[in-house]
Amino acid sequence: MGFPDRRKPAHPDSCTEADRQPGDSAEDALSQADLALHDGCHPDARALAQSVLIAARSTGDLQLEARALSCLARSDSLGSRLRRAADTARRAAQLFQRLGDAEGETVVQNTLSHACMLLGRNDEAIEAALLSASLGDAAQPTAAMVAAHNCLGMAYCWSGNHDRSNAALDAAVHMAARCTPALSPYPSRLNQLWVEAARLADLRYHSGSMGGLQPMGRLIQECRRLEQLGVHSASGAAERPAMRTISTSMKGLFAAWRGDVANARLYADRALGSLGGTVTWLDALARWVVAEGAWSEGDWAAAEHGFEEMRASAVTAEHEQLACLAHLLQVQVLELQGKHARACTEMRLLRARERRALAEGVASREAAVRWQLGARQSELSLEQALEAAKRFERWSLEDPLTGMANRRAFERALTERLPAAVADGRSLSVAMVDVDRFKSVNDTHSHQIGDRVLQSVASVLSSSVREGDIAARLAGDEFVMLFSDADAAAATEICERIAAAVAGFDWESLASGLQVTISIGVSQAVEGDTIDTLVHRSDASMYSVKSGWAPTGMAELAA
Repeated sequence: MGFPDRRKPAHPDSCTEADRQPGDSAEDALSQADLALHDGCHPDARALAQSVLIAARSTGDLQLEARALSCLARSDSLGSRLRRAADTARRAAQLFQRLGDAEGETVVQNTLSHACMLLGRNDEAIEAALLSASLGDAAQPTAAMVAAHNCLGMAYCWSGNHDRSNAALDAAVHMAARCTPALSPYPSRLNQLWVEAARLADLRYHSGSMGGLQPMGRLIQECRRLEQLGVHSASGAAERPAMRTISTSMKGLFAAWRGDVANARLYADRALGSLGGTVTWLDALARWVVAEGAWSEGDWAAAEHGFEEMRASAVTAEHEQLACLAHLLQVQVLELQGKHARACTEMRLLRARERRALAEGVASREAAVRWQLGARQSELSLEQALEAAKRFERWSLEDPLTGMANRRAFERALTERLPAAVADGRSLSVAMVDVDRFKSVNDTHSHQIGDRVLQSVASVLSSSVREGDIAARLAGDEFVMLFSDADAAAATEICERIAAAVAGFDWESLASGLQVTISIGVSQAVEGDTIDTLVHRSDASMYSVKSGWAPTGMAELAA
């Protein structure tokens, strides 16, 4: 399922290391490792898989090495060692691909997708899940294909695309029914319940109100029906405790959002009571329920504390997505209390965390894609390979909403240009751009108008920079511009013209009463600068404008 269990088993004595001794062969050891994983004994599984990996490398058996790596990746995923799990799964996928083992690759791509999803590497998670889903035969679905669509659905969810998420999870339900033997639809329905909760939380942040709870109520009823039928018991021993905690937590969120304080407290206590001794992402989920219950009662201090604990548990479990969500929920609670300075600080922490997650994924994705294109080139004509590379290049460097350069394109350009500029003594400046009061645009005029505003701002930026400079969209309403051979004064002059062009744009043509301005912070590269320090100064300069917002929207120069 999209959220496999990561806790120690309720009865660890039932699967001790003594019960998991390797057999006379590597095959026996891998079979025992699979049983250990099924029972939730990931340390035993890891020890067995490690011994097989050593043997496989000593004999040069690539098939055995790939299977051992796949088992290691799953063990690390269960043990909340997600970064290590992602690296190991990627190596296993490359070996399976080289060997032409589609079945083995499907399984390990699911592991890779799950780990990357929790680490906040959404693009890589979607890519791995899509590849896994495409490796099987749709006419004869398997458990691995069902798992792939579950992973895909959850990756889309964390990317904010709830419609695609539900479509992928619906596909998982239909595939589960067509498997031989048929698989339970419960994990996919439980994932859909999570998606609905995430959608409602996202809607509340952007619109200020939760919206209708009826779809979530219907999903809870469906999950209860399946629980009463006992179909959830068909899952492995390692998955059942996690599913119980997720189900209980979703019911607690629903009660809190309905204002049912008594049931919200009841489900929160049950969720906390279901946790094991080792901190996992489930701890963060349970503390989300606690914090939402406090929020519904207006107990702001308890809500703040709950979201702090949610974030701390998520960080410990390497679940970057839940950690980011905790930041965002904390921002809302602080804003509702009028604590705007603290809310601004919390938002900066959130964006710093998002940047770190994106930076971690860039190098690994580029290496993986280069390998995949190289491995497949022998099977394609040169023309096909070149076309595939062009498609990937366009997709990986272009923002889908605005058509301008994306964060990855900007970071790649800055990585190339900053060292050369500093070494040669040439000027280089970065300008961070933020649309002023963009949330109110969405709230007042709709998200569709908000998207058109972002597209119009992007058009002004792209058409106003000089040839050789770069204008890119980072995320949301954040943009950035990279100016080569331009000091802070020259860059500021260009930015002033851009700010005036945005302010003078015919916004009324998009919506009556609409007026849009931008805030810009400029920073010039200096000796000793890194990418992070240069971007941070520009960001801080822009935020200094946001905190004392005025229609001019230009920051003072940041040296």
